[in-house]
Formats: sequence, C-alpha cells, structure tokens
Amino acid sequence: MASNVSENDTSYSDPESFSDSETRELAEVLRRLERTLQSHSSIDWEESRRRHIAALEELSQADGKTGYLINLLDGIEFQIGGDEHLLFRLEDQPDRIFKSTYGDNFGCCCVFDPIDPELTGKNFNATGNPDVCFYLKRWILLNSLGGYKTRFEGILPPEKPHWLPRICISQPWLDGSNPDSGTISRLMGNAGFLEVSRDAFYLPDSGILLTDTAPRNVRISGNSAIPFDAIAGIVTDEVSRWIKKRSFR
Repeated sequence: MASNVSENDTSYSDPESFSDSETRELAEVLRRLERTLQSHSSIDWEESRRRHIAALEELSQADGKTGYLINLLDGIEFQIGGDEHLLFRLEDQPDRIFKSTYGDNFGCCCVFDPIDPELTGKNFNATGNPDVCFYLKRWILLNSLGGYKTRFEGILPPEKPHWLPRICISQPWLDGSNPDSGTISRLMGNAGFLEVSRDAFYLPDSGILLTDTAPRNVRISGNSAIPFDAIAGIVTDEVSRWIKKRSFR
C-alpha cells in the first residue's frame, strides 16, 4: 500500500491533489460541502444538523448524478450491510457493489478509549457518525492507500422526514471470503502498518489510522489486505502520544 496523504495534509478537498478520477470527484464533493457548511465551533448540534441537511439538499440538485441514481433504484432490492450501509447491485454494472448510508447518520466513526476497562483488546469502538465531511474523508484516505477505489454515486433522500439525506458510494466487487485476524495482521504489517489495538492499524509515514479493520471489512487480493470498509482517519495528537508511549513495533 502507498499513501499520498500526509499527516499534516489539508488538501482533502483539493481535487488536483489526486491523480485518479474517483478520488478527485470525492474531493470535489467535499469541497462543495465544506463551502456550504462553513462549520464553526460555536454552533450546537441542531444548527450543525440543519446545515448538513441544507448542504446535501443543495448538492443533490447540482451534482449531476443524484437524479439519474434515483431513477435507477426503482424496484431495486436492498440488503443490510452491517451497521453502516444498505447494499445493492445494478445489472449494467455487475462488477461494482453500491452502498447507501441508512438511518440518521453517515456511517460510523470510532471513539478512542485508552484504558479499555472491559479488556476487549479494543481501544477504538465504532459509533454513529453525524459528520458528512468525515465520511467523505474516510473514502479519500482509503483510496490513497492503493488501487482499490471507492466512487461517489450521489445523494439519496432521507429515510424519514427531517432525517439526514443519505450518501451513496460504490466499490469494485471483491470475490473471496473474509480473512482471519491473523492474516490481516500479517499482511497489514507487511504493508508498513503498526497494529496498535484489536482491529486498528496505524501507518506512521502518513498518519493514517484504520479502525474497525475486522475480518468482515477486509478482503485479500493477491498478497495484500484490502480494508474496503475500514474507518480511516488521520491520527489525533492524543492517539499519537498514546501510540508512542506504548512503543508499538
């Protein structure tokens, strides 16, 4: 795996920072949303929510994809794909799996717990994510790791009135079964990642932290682990200090 996003990089929303069309498009969508949201630390969750809904509704009217996508979904059967997405396939694109967020959030993020009081081996626990920008950055970071690319497909209406609109992405279909944890650890280590907690891997050169990298979210391609549904982010200062203190090798 190779990454072109560094620890201090602020160019997520600069399409020109990326060479592939999928990531450029994700970065352009992120840039447009950031301009509309104009987040401020003093706003409360209700105001943040209102801004998210308004920004996504504006994007859905102008992104050039949403109307076409909605027309394709007439009669499509959805499957629940874990806690984050509804899954579906399209006959004219059999080599891709489409994923729509569902419920009243944008997939998941992870909460850091340095103590792990229940001794689960996990210091990063998934929870609902209310931030659409975090969701898009997640796919931008995963795209930066190699040739497996996630693509933005459009905005879908909310499941219920006053809920958040949904984001639809797609990914190349991966054959094969899920690997076991030992195989994931070995292949991620070969790619330069440090295993810092159960299902969590850190890439020191870029500052990328992958959490929820459990067997259900990974496929093996050749001699590489593809964390197609891991939660990707840039390590925080708190987590960075914790990793250094524990001296992972």
